[in-house]
Amino acid sequence: MNTAAEWIDLSGKVAHVTGGAKGIGRGICRALAMAGAKVMVSDVNLAGAQETADEVAGDAMALDVTDREAVDRAMQETVDRLGSLDILVNNAGVYIGFGGPVRDITDDMWRTLWSVNVDGVFYCCRAAARHMIDAGTRGRIINVSSTQAVSPGVGVTYDGSKAAVAQITKALALELAPHGINVNALAPGPTWVQEGEPPPTNTQAPARSGEPLADTVADRIYRLPAGHWGDPMEQGKAVVFLASEMSSFVTGIYLPVDGGWLTL
Repeated sequence: MNTAAEWIDLSGKVAHVTGGAKGIGRGICRALAMAGAKVMVSDVNLAGAQETADEVAGDAMALDVTDREAVDRAMQETVDRLGSLDILVNNAGVYIGFGGPVRDITDDMWRTLWSVNVDGVFYCCRAAARHMIDAGTRGRIINVSSTQAVSPGVGVTYDGSKAAVAQITKALALELAPHGINVNALAPGPTWVQEGEPPPTNTQAPARSGEPLADTVADRIYRLPAGHWGDPMEQGKAVVFLASEMSSFVTGIYLPVDGGWLTL
């Protein structure tokens, strides 16, 4: 490499982004494409995935990450359609409100969230690692965790699942390092995902619901040091860093992209 610009260049790389139909996932797809990667966009919402793919000149597929056989097929299809699998971004996730006190959380609520946020991450990591190891690819796996993994506030279901993702990332980083595969976790903070609607500012105090967990989070957002919400592209820029040669000696980290959230 002759210039620093080449460190960030993802030309010739293929990235598979789960949950890419909207929000942070769409921002990640946009950023990877801008860096030169060919992007496979997957989501349970095929129409939304196709919309993102059309925007970034990528490909799209329907994928339910809780279906392990479908995940295996999806990673193979990515290789078949785009030629390789160099980067996996496990962005697919669900958030079912604050969930309420633990006494009110149902089994179905718990399993629904964990099957997507944790099982889905594991299935995708396993399938991608198999391809990367067999191909001798010095790949990148990026798992989307959350600041809630270390600074809880929205309930045991979501917070616990994102903490699990952070620890899965560290364990896989140790295991896959000898294969030249870097595994890292992105930890988004408050990120405004409602396209077409302006985010609230620090001068607009969030409404109080009277629910302790919700009000704790609302207070943190009100005091966010950056003074504003993040946007999906800011998460995407961090993913490009983790996917590129800029982070060649970085693995096993938990990277908050949070406007100072975790300093509060």
